[in-house]
Formats: sequence, C-alpha cells, structure tokens
Amino acid sequence: MDAILRYQGLYGDQQLPMVSDFIHMEPLEERSKIYSWEIEEHLHTDLVQLFIIQAGEGILVSERKKTEIKSPCIITIPANVLHGFQFKPEMLGTVITFSTGFLDSLLREKPDIKKEINRLCRFSFDHNSEGFKSLLRLKEHIQRELFEEAPEKILALRACFELFYLELYREKFRTTSQELISNNRSLKYFQQFQDSIRQHAQSLLSIKDFADALGITQTHLNRVCHTVTGKSALKVVQDFTMNEAKKYLLNTSYSIAEVAYFLNFNDPAYFSRLFKKRVGVAPGEFRKG
Repeated sequence: MDAILRYQGLYGDQQLPMVSDFIHMEPLEERSKIYSWEIEEHLHTDLVQLFIIQAGEGILVSERKKTEIKSPCIITIPANVLHGFQFKPEMLGTVITFSTGFLDSLLREKPDIKKEINRLCRFSFDHNSEGFKSLLRLKEHIQRELFEEAPEKILALRACFELFYLELYREKFRTTSQELISNNRSLKYFQQFQDSIRQHAQSLLSIKDFADALGITQTHLNRVCHTVTGKSALKVVQDFTMNEAKKYLLNTSYSIAEVAYFLNFNDPAYFSRLFKKRVGVAPGEFRKG
C-alpha cells in the first residue's frame, strides 16, 4: 500500500496551526488549480474541513472508494480520515478548515450533533435550494467575521458555526425522513404488485398492465422493484412464474409442455430455455432432483 499523506496543516503544507481556535477559509479553486484539480488521498491529523460546493462536478475519493460530487453540496471531512478529490476544471466553492479543538469546544454540549456531523458526509441540496442558500449566508457571515476586526470575534464565529452545523444536522434528518417515506411507499407498491401477480397467475398481464393497475408508470414500477429487490419488474414476475413451475414439477405428474401451458407459455421450448436460464437446470433435470 502507498504511504499515507499526513498533513498537520492544509494540503501540501506541513505547518502546524499554533492556536486551538485556528480557522482558515479559502476559495476551493485557489489550491486545486495548483495541483491540476486533483488532490491525492491524504488526511489531516488535527484539522476538520467543510467543502461548500457551489458549481461544478467532481469525485470524492476515500480509501479507494469513489463518490460523485455534484453542486450544490457540502462535504464534511473529519480529522484523521483519508480523502482526496478529482475536480473538473472551474469548480467553484469554499473550503473552511479549523482545528479539532475548536470543533470539540463548539459541540461539547451537543453530542448528538457531533456524532452525526463529525464524519465523512456528502450533503446534496438538489431538492433544497433554500436550505443551501441559508448555509451560504452563514458562510458569508463567517467570512466577514474572519477578515474584519470586530469585538468578540470568536464569539460571533462560534455562533455562526453552531448554526451551520445545526442546519447540516437538520438536513441529514430531513433527507433520512424522505428516504424512509420513499422506501415505505416503494414497499407498499411492491406488495401490491406481488398481490396482483398472484391474482393474475393464470393470465399474467404485461408489465405495463400491472403498472396501470397500480396507478403508476412502467418506469416507476421498475424503479420500485429495483429499490426493494434489485431486480426489474419483469424478473420479479419471472421469479414468481419459475416458483410456480417448480411446484408443478415436484408435486404433479404433468408433462413439461403441460406445465408450460398452465403457466401461459405458448411455446414449451421457450419455457424450458427460460427455466434453465433462471434456475440453472432444465425442467426435466430439476424434476429428477
């Protein structure tokens, strides 16, 4: 395995921040251009980062695993976690880097938020542009506080970062809730689809007919089946049909051609080919055991 790049400072910089309240902000493109938009996998021993992506696309790499990045999104990078990037040129965004000591003091009395947020996460805001705009306003407030001298600067920064992390925490739960609702709805449609397959076992409908009966499109039905089983709607129907075929072959003396006709196959040869493809053996071999 290649040696792990460890930085006590920013990427390419071994300089150690000397203060516990170290905070740094820079345009994402400023450092990325220096390295031709490709940041090798590395980790920071004492720093955490927020990548606020406003425009462009790229790839997040962590322990060789690649995750697609599309704007608008926010990426949280904890300390001591391998990460790298492959950005497309002209990516626009902001990188905020601060010490683990600052984060610990910030979220010391907020363990639930720290547990959920202090990990490698990508927050997509494709369907929540207002939420992203709210976070951009907080980012701009942080930027003003960093580059202007005003009384109680650290207090103001702490308040901004607390709100920033609270918004990310809420976004995580909003996304999780939507996924649960979507998955529950998919499960309901899938169960109705299974019921419909059983009801029409002797005169199986087309996938379009099944979808129409559920009040959804054929594309939606396929998406439901992929979500629940990882298979297309057609393969779900075929699975049911093959299970029925197995019952006939094991528990009756009907010929293979008769079984094929019972299951609405006009061509017994096609039934045999499909059975072998899905089950692994021909119907006759399956019956012999």
